[in-house]
Amino acid sequence: MIEDITIGRATARKKPGEFELTLDPRVTDPSSFKVSFLILLDGDLVMSPEHLGVAYMTSVLRGAGFTAEIREVEHGAASHAAVVDHLRAYQPDLLCFTLMSLNLTSCISLCQQLREAFPDTPIACGGPAGTFAGLDVLRNNPYADIVAVGEGEPTILDLVQRLYLKESLAECPGVCYRDAEGGVRQNPARPLIHDLEALPFPARDQLSQHGDKLEYVRVSTSRGCVANCTFCSAPHLKNRVQAGKAWRGRGPEQIVDEVAQIVERHQFRTFDFVDSTFEDPDGGRVGKKRAGAIAQGILDRGLDIYYNVCMRAENWHDTPEDHALLDLLTASGLEKVNVGIESGTAEELLLWEKRATVEDNVTIIRMLREHGIYLAMGFLPFHPYATVDSLIANAQFLRDNSGHNLRRMTERLEIYPGTSIVRRMEGDGLLAETYRENLDPYGYEFADERVGKLAWHFAQLYNNQDYHQHGVITDQSAVFEFETYNVVLQTFISRLQRRFGSLAGVDEVMDGFKNTVHDLRQEMGQFNYTFFMSNLESVMNDVLDTDKQARQVVEVEEYFRDRLDRLRSEQLRVGKRLSRLGARVSEISSTLPPVLPGGLPRNYTGEGSGATW
Repeated sequence: MIEDITIGRATARKKPGEFELTLDPRVTDPSSFKVSFLILLDGDLVMSPEHLGVAYMTSVLRGAGFTAEIREVEHGAASHAAVVDHLRAYQPDLLCFTLMSLNLTSCISLCQQLREAFPDTPIACGGPAGTFAGLDVLRNNPYADIVAVGEGEPTILDLVQRLYLKESLAECPGVCYRDAEGGVRQNPARPLIHDLEALPFPARDQLSQHGDKLEYVRVSTSRGCVANCTFCSAPHLKNRVQAGKAWRGRGPEQIVDEVAQIVERHQFRTFDFVDSTFEDPDGGRVGKKRAGAIAQGILDRGLDIYYNVCMRAENWHDTPEDHALLDLLTASGLEKVNVGIESGTAEELLLWEKRATVEDNVTIIRMLREHGIYLAMGFLPFHPYATVDSLIANAQFLRDNSGHNLRRMTERLEIYPGTSIVRRMEGDGLLAETYRENLDPYGYEFADERVGKLAWHFAQLYNNQDYHQHGVITDQSAVFEFETYNVVLQTFISRLQRRFGSLAGVDEVMDGFKNTVHDLRQEMGQFNYTFFMSNLESVMNDVLDTDKQARQVVEVEEYFRDRLDRLRSEQLRVGKRLSRLGARVSEISSTLPPVLPGGLPRNYTGEGSGATW
């Protein structure tokens, strides 16, 4: 519990949204105050554990002279016990969590152990769940003392100084907290940071902890979003809890400087630009000019990198200008794009308040294929308002448009606080008590019971109870393994063709490999569709039984395992054939290879590397 002691605080008044890395003169020994940021690795099917918000806050604290560490905590009791043992040696003055709906249960469990081990150490939570449900977090997690609301950098700097000085939190904007009597209070939110370039570059502890060998490093070129998807808890036009512009961006020069620094210091070159939409602020002339300037800056600096971005379908059109920009982006290293397709029906796109049409979605899928860019597709077929007809239409859409990832066909909506779809569900009586109690992301009912039955059935096919009930991935099935491997495979194809396409014989080998992969993916798309429709018909006819389900678990695992083995074997053969042609396959890894004499320069034709599906 935070001691409610007030000490006078002499601070200069700043303009709303202004951020300065300054220290109260009464904080005479900041390095003696230790902060531990604990990263709970629950629920993410991603190939990099890096948490950028924590990295920024760590950098801010260190810039002010405080001691801060970042520590990953894997799912499970053993990992929780190990981190408690580490913290006994570290002796933190503040413990911090980034909180999402998927890790709330794990957070409460670890917080209980931490409270027993460190009875007088404040425990703070932030992140999306804290921002939109701060008071609920405090009520549901009796071991937490503070919840931060909104952007963390100014709040953590202010909070740590107040704790160091043993000041009251009553005047600390942007937090919920327990007072000396145990009451729960919420202070007004801080305004959004208006100049992102005032922030220091984020700390790269997690990259270093993994020996500079993560699959990618995250970079934020902007914050906010000008869209307003009903299921999304990222800050956008309709869900802001902080005053200020919905979208703020950094300049291309500073972005390229950050990328160059990571390449130089870590010899690392694969990046994930985590902006809600890379072509914002308007998705048109202004935003695309900015995106083009970033790409051109990468090329001008001679940075041999690869990167991923998020895009919105309605922003891209089959025009010479948009194709030229995609050529420039791929030339600078773009290899993967995440697009929130979400649905293959006009009705559901309206439900999600997507600005894209079904035709827009088909167009961007085709354009990305033509430029050899991997599509990471967001898709939401199962949700409280889904119907049998919408499920069939979505399955057909996926079959015809990149349906080789089975999980896209069977995905369940995760619901988050602060979203308008949750408010609608509450009004329609579809929210379950589990959501109200612990922000359960699957805490809702289905309007059509048959849809709900089918959703739960599919959830049980891929994993154990952790995934079925909580969305937490533990023992990875072949379906999940294929999903992550498929990204690696696609980047293997695009990187080799971009880098070594000028070598005699390479295009022929790669074209044959792409055809093989394309044919296998098409076959998998048809398998997934047939599998999906068979289960749907069983539910409609009320003949779905546990014995069939048990057989299907084995059948799906065997099918995906066989296709994984076939693709990996063919990839290995292609790698050997390319090596004999003089292509050094090691040069396309995320970590920069050592400089060797006689190496080939990176080569781009400006025409993309062709369709691979």
